[in-house]
Amino acid sequence: MQVNTTKMQVNATKVQVDTTKVQVNTTKVQVDATKMQVDATKVQVNATKMQVNATKMQVNTTKVQVKKLVLVLV
Repeated sequence: MQVNTTKMQVNATKVQVDTTKVQVNTTKVQVDATKMQVDATKVQVNATKMQVNATKMQVNTTKVQVKKLVLVLV
């Protein structure tokens, strides 16, 4: 009887260990997914910065063109 009880306790402990392993793996997956989201956000931020820089370049080009026009008109 005691041997059977001990076996049951060992099996219960194994189940708890397996459950903990699954929880750890699930947490790792969540962390990886979060990292991917952060990376995707960084890519979006970088793309936005590039768009802003392109707009600034267009504005600067327009300013140069306006100055040239003013010089021609004067």
